[in-house]
Amino acid sequence: MPVFIYYIGMLPVMAFVVYMFYARSKYKNKANAGAFFFEEGKLVLNTGLPYPIPFDEIDRVELHYNPWELTHQMSFNLRIRVVKTTGKTKTVFYKGYKTAKLATPADMKAALEERGIQCVEAVK
Repeated sequence: MPVFIYYIGMLPVMAFVVYMFYARSKYKNKANAGAFFFEEGKLVLNTGLPYPIPFDEIDRVELHYNPWELTHQMSFNLRIRVVKTTGKTKTVFYKGYKTAKLATPADMKAALEERGIQCVEAVK
């Protein structure tokens, strides 16, 4: 009987793990994509559970970082804040390395503006 109770307690954890695998498998470009990638007309924030936002719902994207980290360290901390047209925001934190596809904030800004998304670099 106690073993059965243990397995029932593990069901929510197992369901969450299966959902994570399902959610991550929906996107092809997630490997080595950096903080975000573009797929099917959406900006997808590359978090544990990918967070897609259609281009037409985005007012602007803000990139908050410290330029000293970019020039003096191999990695940098980045805060990405997506402001939607409805006024809602989605903020994610990213530990950036210069080996990803969109490696630096300048690369990210260029990729966003290429798709017609306003990008603001907020330097700390």
